[in-house]
Amino acid sequence: MKYYIVTTKCGHVGKNNYILIDFPVIAEDGKEAAKIAREIPRVKHHHKDAIRKVEEVSYERFLLLCKFNNHDDYLKSNSKQEQLLYCEDIKDRIIEEEKPVNEISVETKWFHKKKIRNYKKFLLSYGGNLWKQENYMNSLMN
Repeated sequence: MKYYIVTTKCGHVGKNNYILIDFPVIAEDGKEAAKIAREIPRVKHHHKDAIRKVEEVSYERFLLLCKFNNHDDYLKSNSKQEQLLYCEDIKDRIIEEEKPVNEISVETKWFHKKKIRNYKKFLLSYGGNLWKQENYMNSLMN
């Protein structure tokens, strides 16, 4: 087994924001270390670039990072309220996303004064051809 430091994007600091945290990981290779780090709580699992860097290190540096993380208020907090209370340096550590996660902007569709939540499912339930026809019409307009 080898010792790695994996730099990850961690969340729970506001929308389109993250904090870079180095996690010590023991693994066979760098790919496995990245996979283990992605499953650590607070890491932005769904982001493609959640793993920023994987670096093989000595046992001494690995232990030093373990001790450092044990004293990190951000990693010790269990809720947003604790985070705001105890993490004095958190505002300095927050980084804004380069490419913000955009909210899906879909035009709201209505049917008999009821909001349609899943438009594709709605069209399929009122005849499978309606979905195909609408896509065909949209492709002609574009």
